[in-house]
Amino acid sequence: MTRLVPGRPLPDWTPSRLNTRYHTALGLAGLVLRGASYELDDGTTVRVDGLMLEMWRVFEDFVCVALAEALRPYGGTVKLQDKRHHLDRAHRVRLQPDLVLNSADGRPVTVVDAKYKTGKTPQEDLYQVLAYCTAMRLHRAYLVYAAKTETHTHTITGTDDLQIVETALDLSSTPDALCTQVAALAHRIAFEAETLPPVSSWPNG
Repeated sequence: MTRLVPGRPLPDWTPSRLNTRYHTALGLAGLVLRGASYELDDGTTVRVDGLMLEMWRVFEDFVCVALAEALRPYGGTVKLQDKRHHLDRAHRVRLQPDLVLNSADGRPVTVVDAKYKTGKTPQEDLYQVLAYCTAMRLHRAYLVYAAKTETHTHTITGTDDLQIVETALDLSSTPDALCTQVAALAHRIAFEAETLPPVSSWPNG
C-alpha cells in the first residue's frame, strides 16, 4: 500500500465485476482527493448518498455530555437519560429526563432538559419538566434551548418556590465560546443547587 501524496496524480483503477460494490465510493473518493466536487448538470454521473442528521439528538447529546463534564468539579453525580423515576406510584409511567444532578448521597437535586427549538417556549416543555420536579420532589429545573430571544424563570403556582429556568446556548458561537457558555451554565446550576431547600419541604403532604 502506497501513501497518497497531495498534488501528485492519483493511482488508476479499473472498474470490474470484482470491485463493483466499491465503484461509488472510489468515484467519490477521487473527487475529494482531487479537490473537486460534483455538479448536477455537468454531464457526469456520480452517485452521492446524502447524510441526514437528527439535529435535535445531536444538540441534546452535546448539551448533556458537555454539561455533565462541566458539572463534575462541583461534586455530586450526574445521570444522563435517567430511567429510574416514574410519574405514578404504580410505576406505569416512566420518566426519562435528559440530565439529573444528584447530591453525593444520590439524592436528586435538579434536572435539565435540552430542546432543539427556537422562539417561544411550548407549554408542553414546561409541563414535562414540571412532571420531573413533581416525581423527584425538586425545587429547580432547567430547560436549555438552541436559541431564544428571551429567557425566563417561572415560579410555579401552588408550590413552595418551585422554579423552572429557561435558558439558551448561542450555537452561532465559536466552539470555545460555546464551551464557555456551557461552563457558565454548569456554574449557575451548581451554585443554585447549594441554595435550594431540602426536598422534603416540597410538595406539602
